[in-house]
Amino acid sequence: MDFWSIILIFALMTGVLGWHTSVFTNAVYWFCEWTEGNDINFGGDVAWTVAIPFAWLFAIFEIILLYGH
Repeated sequence: MDFWSIILIFALMTGVLGWHTSVFTNAVYWFCEWTEGNDINFGGDVAWTVAIPFAWLFAIFEIILLYGH
């Protein structure tokens, strides 16, 4: 396989596996918070567990692709 095939497969697997992992993690966390009677802060929790890690991955891949050669 060439370089781009490896990068695309890695990105696909990161996106697919990362999404399910974050959804499962959030579901467990929100259920525990709900059973304890705490308010659920959807905005902050979603940002820290889903959006920010994917933003870092996107930024790192952009830097590698633009300045990597």
